[in-house]
Order: sequence, then structure tokens, then C-alpha cells
Amino acid sequence: MQTFSETNIDSRYRVIILGAGIHGVGIAHDLASRGWKDVLVVEKSVIGAGTSSKSTKLIHGGLRYLQHPRDFPLVAEGLGERHLLTKLAPDIVKPLPFIFPVMKKGGMPRIIIKLGLWLYDALSWGRSLGHHKWLSPEEAFLDAPILDKSAFKGFYRFYDGQTDDLALVRRVAQSAAALGTTILEGVKAEKISHDASGWTVQLRGKNGTKVVTAKYIVNALGPWAHEIFEDSSIRPKVVGVNNQGSHLMVRDLGLKSGLFLQSPEDGRIFFVLPWLGYTLIGTTEDVFQGKPDDCRASEDQISYLLERCNRFLSVKLSKEDIVSTFSGMRWLARDEKNSLSDTTRTHLITEHHNNGNILYTIYGGKLTAYRALAEEVASKIVKAFGDNTPSQTHLSKFWAKPESLPKEFNLPERFNNI
Repeated sequence: MQTFSETNIDSRYRVIILGAGIHGVGIAHDLASRGWKDVLVVEKSVIGAGTSSKSTKLIHGGLRYLQHPRDFPLVAEGLGERHLLTKLAPDIVKPLPFIFPVMKKGGMPRIIIKLGLWLYDALSWGRSLGHHKWLSPEEAFLDAPILDKSAFKGFYRFYDGQTDDLALVRRVAQSAAALGTTILEGVKAEKISHDASGWTVQLRGKNGTKVVTAKYIVNALGPWAHEIFEDSSIRPKVVGVNNQGSHLMVRDLGLKSGLFLQSPEDGRIFFVLPWLGYTLIGTTEDVFQGKPDDCRASEDQISYLLERCNRFLSVKLSKEDIVSTFSGMRWLARDEKNSLSDTTRTHLITEHHNNGNILYTIYGGKLTAYRALAEEVASKIVKAFGDNTPSQTHLSKFWAKPESLPKEFNLPERFNNI
């Protein structure tokens, strides 16, 4: 991608997007697929460097969200997008079988698990990656030889999708750039203001500062969204909270399926996954109140994941087995009356209006459903200009061809470089 020092930046755009995570580049790709080329994306680091490359690497409907009926539409949307992404980027988004064990002590009863998996299948009707089934112990241990046989009394198999999230974000960005979007890496948006020309953004790059203007701004900075508001004396419309999820990478433990496990003490779901030659363990769910740039897996979170994992695996892991750790954040709009676990994962888009110019800010959203969210935001923008051109991001011809990641993003060093 171009950097601030390598391109002549225009002084005026129709849309400026702050943040090149999955939502930022997704909105740019959607607008570009409609023929819009005067769109600028600004990223202070590299594409996908923030929380979009620090997810649990799943493209899924969110089986655990079925605990809340209000989130059924969110699950259904995710399952539809899961199916589509396996068609649009099959080299990056692939089906993955999961084993959901029924514990001997604690955890969900078998009938509740069965009901949830049945509903998950029903919501993915016509776009399924495979229906759930009851497994014999021999079938379960063939795919997951590290399971502790003494801890479980039965097993279900179901299917979801898995991805390399950084590769997906960069593919979407490449697709947008190929269609005419300008994307800047290593450029920080320092301040937003408004004057007679519209919204004004002060940018800082290696060669100093530059001011650009636009009719619309999309604040897709996620966990950093309110930092620029504070620097710009703009009052947010809602309370935002960072939901921190930490992960561990250990050596390949021989899994052929992902494990969907339950912590009996607090009811949390966590995963043990085969991923690109390693085993991935996560995630935690904690409110993070520090600066987003300082978000790291804490000692308590590492111990929590190791202890829960060792309870259900025959292979006992210690800190010495950890190859790498990473911690992402989910930026949510929160009702302060509710706990974090009761905060809906449905996205919210707020609007600041000023003389016909709009500043959008994104809260929530899932990696899986990024394309649907991007289409929603882009549709708001193009309709304001009287443009009825539909989104084309569901068509493979509007996607860039497969491309290998730069070597600096190889594993396990990747998380030291982004």
C-alpha cells in the first residue's frame, strides 16, 4: 500500500475513513465496488495492525450467542456471511470441524447443547458447512487425541469457518485499492474539526502534517475511536467499552478439529484450535480500561487459559510451552446498567451531523459480518448523494487475486511486528 511520503494526497475527498481494520477497509471496498474512487483510508500503523489481526481467527455465526434470543438475527447474519466468504476467499476462509464435548461434571446439559446445535443448523439452512452429529469416543479422539477421556461423557461435532484474519483484512484492502481507493499506512489522523468546507482532518506522516477535507468521515478506529474525539473536543454519542480477548499460541498439538470447551466456574466458552501449524487457545473476556496501544495478555489471563485448558486435555501445558501471545479488543457500545456478558454484540453506528456533513462512528461488529456492516454504512453514504448503485462486494470479480503475505508477517514473529 502507498504511504504518506510516496503519494500526492488530494486535499478533498467525498469520504475519509479513519482506521484500516476490517471495517475501515471493508467500507472502502464496498464504496469502490460502486465506482467511488475519491475515498481515502488513513491508518497510523499497517493495515490490520489493530484488533482485526488479533481475533480468535473464526468466521462463524457465534454459537454461544444463542444464549440470548435478541442475538438470533446476529447469528443468522453471521452464518450467511460465513457461507459467502468461503466462496469469495476460499484460500483464506475454510470450513473447520469442531468437537463440543459434554462434560461429566458441570457445563451445559446434553439436551441444551443438542438444542443449540439444532438451532445453529436451522439458522444456516441452505448455506450450511455441515450438520451436527453425535460422535463415538473413537471418532472424537481420532480428531482430538489430546482430550482427557476422563472428563467427558460424550461429544458432538459441528462446523464453522476459520481464517487468517490478517490475510483477510489485507485482501479486502487490496481489493479496494485495485478499484481506486487511496489507502495510507503510517499516517495518523490527529484531529477532526468542521468548517465551511466540511469535515477537516489533520494528518501527520513522516514528512509532516497535511489537512484534508470531506463531506463524510467514518470513524472506524475501534478501540481508538474515542481518543480522536477527545483530541478533537467531540462528545461521543454513547459510552464505549473495550472487551479484551487474550490468546495463546503453542506448538501443534495434533488437532484435526477445533475444540469448543466450557469453563464450569464462570460459564465462559473458550477454544483450542489448529491454526497454521500451531495450536491457538483463547479467549478471555475482560474490560480493558487502559490505553489501547498498551493492551497485552496479562499474567492472570495467561494463567486462566492454561488452567482451563489443562483441565480438559491429556497434554499438560505450562508457560514454557507458549510460543506467542496476543490480545485483541472488541469495541462495544455499552449500557452501563448491564454486565459485559449481557452487552449485545450487535453493531451500532452513531452520527454527528453538521450542516449536512456526517461523521459516522462504528461500535461492535464481528469479523465474520464485516461485509454486511460495510454495505450498510456505504449505502447510507451513497444514497445521500442520490446514487442508487448497489454493493458489488458479494461478487468475486470485485475481489483482488490471492497474494502471499509479506514475510514480516510470518508466524510466530507476526505479533511482534504489528
